Amino acid sequence: MTLYFAFLATLIISFALCQNLNNKQVQRGSYGGNPSYNRMEETFPWVIAVLDQRDWIFRYIGAGSLIKKNVVLTAAHILNDTTEDDLLVRAGEWDTSTTNDRKHVDLEVLKIISHEQFNRFNAENNVALLILKSEFELSTNIDIIPLYRAEGGIEKLSCFFNGWGKVYLNSTEYPTILKTVHVDLLNMDVCSSWLHRKVSNQICAESLGEKDCSGDGGAPVVCQISKYPTKYAQVGIVNWLTEKPAGNTPTVYTNVRSMIYWINYHIHTSQKLGNGNS
Repeated sequence: MTLYFAFLATLIISFALCQNLNNKQVQRGSYGGNPSYNRMEETFPWVIAVLDQRDWIFRYIGAGSLIKKNVVLTAAHILNDTTEDDLLVRAGEWDTSTTNDRKHVDLEVLKIISHEQFNRFNAENNVALLILKSEFELSTNIDIIPLYRAEGGIEKLSCFFNGWGKVYLNSTEYPTILKTVHVDLLNMDVCSSWLHRKVSNQICAESLGEKDCSGDGGAPVVCQISKYPTKYAQVGIVNWLTEKPAGNTPTVYTNVRSMIYWINYHIHTSQKLGNGNS
């Protein structure tokens, strides 16, 4: 077993993160059944597993995305009180129960940068960067995902996220194989109306139910975009919300485009100070 999934108690906060998945929205393996993505080593190479390595046990605490060879983008809420020495990031993972699927690589964290205005009450600015001590060597199963920078129109895109979080509501088990969850993004005005507040740094997806994907905090929400070199770009980060009984409560994600300046500023500052490689 390449990874012991002992989830921290702090993941309970994301219990209502993405309830409401219909049976067609959770898949194992290739995205959308596209034959060109049936080879595991060519599927979702940007997905990172964020691990807590204290007590010599690797505990999966959430996911992230590789946006530079030495930078992982994730959610602030999954980090809690961890320090740089507590964390390890893993790239190239697929099936955590075997070493026969493909080779993964683990790197240590040099610096944690969480958003200074992260709000735990409404999940605004739920974003963090992990600056690594060294760089990943890019390959067929480890690669960088570009960030989406265009204005508007995301509700028309085909989007999904990947993670090792729970699939079934009330389940005590977590999957060992990286899963795919399809999301239907909403217009920003509709999102604001459903949440009864103006939304700026967040994006919404349609309300889902009967399923549970707790533990996917920090996972990249990725959309198919033909004009990008890889035909994929990251538009969001899996966030969390307090559970509400209303059936029309949307799932909320951090809006990557609204965080571009913050992300670029802190990457540039860290590299300028010698806290990371280019």
